Amino acid sequence: MNLDLKGKTAIVTGGGCGIGAAISILLAESGANVMIDYLPIEKDIEGVASVTKMILEKNGIVETFAGDITSQEAMEDLCSKTADRFGSVDILVNSAGYTRQLNIENLTADSWKNLIEVNLSGAFYASRAASKYMLSRGAGRIIFIGSAGAITGGGGSAAYSAAKAGINGLVRALSKELAPQGITVNAILPALIETDLLRDREPDPQKRNKFIERIPIGRFGTPEDVGNLVVFLASEKAGFITGQHIIIDGGSTYK
Repeated sequence: MNLDLKGKTAIVTGGGCGIGAAISILLAESGANVMIDYLPIEKDIEGVASVTKMILEKNGIVETFAGDITSQEAMEDLCSKTADRFGSVDILVNSAGYTRQLNIENLTADSWKNLIEVNLSGAFYASRAASKYMLSRGAGRIIFIGSAGAITGGGGSAAYSAAKAGINGLVRALSKELAPQGITVNAILPALIETDLLRDREPDPQKRNKFIERIPIGRFGTPEDVGNLVVFLASEKAGFITGQHIIIDGGSTYK
């Protein structure tokens, strides 16, 4: 299947680490111009530098932008600079997010607000900013990286699961609103993907490998498993798919 994205421009929030990094690389390999948004902290700066190097070594086209997704102004600036540099904003991948292991006793009001702001509100701010450019062209793709934790309640804290459940509702609402204007909106719900997030959740490799017993396919997912679906949903081949929550979990969610 030809999933050529040449001539398209994609923004990937959180595109320098974990799943976001794989998405950035695979979109670039498929021919898209890629703008990576990242938080200017040491880990993200190093990740973006590595991803940028890999894309350029394969003759891909990539630019980077340091912007906090919890700022509507930063997201508007991100989209404006992307459109100025490449001429359009065709694809938005809301990949930025994080979780913490917090039970309800330790989930303070500030932690709750921060987790909701980063995982849900930030995705809305980016989508709102990007949709203006897509609406002007009558076409676009908005793809959210949610979580199967929205269904299972997993993911480290009630705030994270609640935020990701909010993503599901946002996808349904935006898909109905934007479909008549040629914009599709979908969510990918990963679970048990081998990333730093999973390693932070369970640092002990032996204990972490016990998670595999919950996965019928018999292995952890990879960031590329998620990235490949992003490329498909971003392509013309997925033009009749919108409002969907697609689980990538090796069969574990409904086991």
